[in-house]
Amino acid sequence: MVISSDKDNAFSQGNKVAEVDFADYESSVSAALEIIDFKQKLKSISRVTIKPNLLEAAAPPCTTDVNCIEAVIKYIFKNNSNIKISIIEGSGGCDTQESYEFLGYNKLARKYGIKILDVDSCRLLRLTNENALAYREIYLPEDVFDSYFISVPSLKDHTITTVTLGLKNLIGLLPKKHYGGYWSYNRSDVHRVGVDKAIFDLNNYIKIDLNIIDGRIGQYGSHLRGGRKFSPAKNLIIAGYDALEVDKKGAEILGHRWQDVEHLKMIDASLKCELKNGKIK
Repeated sequence: MVISSDKDNAFSQGNKVAEVDFADYESSVSAALEIIDFKQKLKSISRVTIKPNLLEAAAPPCTTDVNCIEAVIKYIFKNNSNIKISIIEGSGGCDTQESYEFLGYNKLARKYGIKILDVDSCRLLRLTNENALAYREIYLPEDVFDSYFISVPSLKDHTITTVTLGLKNLIGLLPKKHYGGYWSYNRSDVHRVGVDKAIFDLNNYIKIDLNIIDGRIGQYGSHLRGGRKFSPAKNLIIAGYDALEVDKKGAEILGHRWQDVEHLKMIDASLKCELKNGKIK
C-alpha cells in the first residue's frame, strides 16, 4: 500500500509527505520518491550530499541501514547518472570511520564510486546568526552548502529530545574539534547549550532539501544500541521535501504528539512567525 498526504499548511513549501509500506528498500524508496516527483527535481541537480544517522558502530535500527542509502543512490543514478554523490557523517559514540566500516558504507562507496566524508576532517565554514538561540557563531562542513542535501535518519525515539529524525540528524554535522569535550560524546557541546536549541539553530543554518525516514524496523525507549526494536516492525518509508512535516509524521508513527516534541514545536512556531511577518511566500 502506498499513501501520500498533503498537509493543509500554508507556511510550508512542497509539503507532500509520502508514506509507503515496506516491501524492500529498492522498491519502497523508489515508490516514495515517485510520489513526491523527485525524478523531476533530479534533472537540475548536479551534486547531492546524503546524511545518514550513524550514531555509533551499531546495527539498524539504531543506525540508518546501508541498504536504504543504496536504494536512494540507485534511484538518483537511474534518473541522472551525472550527479556527483557524497555521504557525510560525524558519529557521536565512536570514530566515524569505525561506523562507516562496520556498517558497510565504505564498501557501498567503492561499489558506486561515491565520496565518503568525515565531518571531523572536512573543510569548514564559519557562519554567524545573531538570532540563534545557542550558536550565534558556528562551524559546519563546506560540502553541505554547495549541494542538494538529503537527511536519511532511522525511525527512533530519543531519551532527551523524544525523537531523533531528520531535523535532529544535523547534530552529526558539528565537528568534534569545536563541539566535543563537554563529555566523551563527540558532539557533546549540544548538551551544554541544550539539544533542542542546537537542533533549532542547525536547521536555520542548513536547509534540508529532502527528508527520508528509514522506518523498516523502528526503535523505541532509547536512541542508543540498547533501544528496543518495534515488534511487529513499523515497515514504512517516509519521505518529503518539508523536513518538519516528515518529522511530524515520524513522531506520530513512534506514538508521540508532535506538539510534545520540543524542537518540532519550536521550529513550527518559528515558521508560522516568519509566515505572519511575510518572510515566507
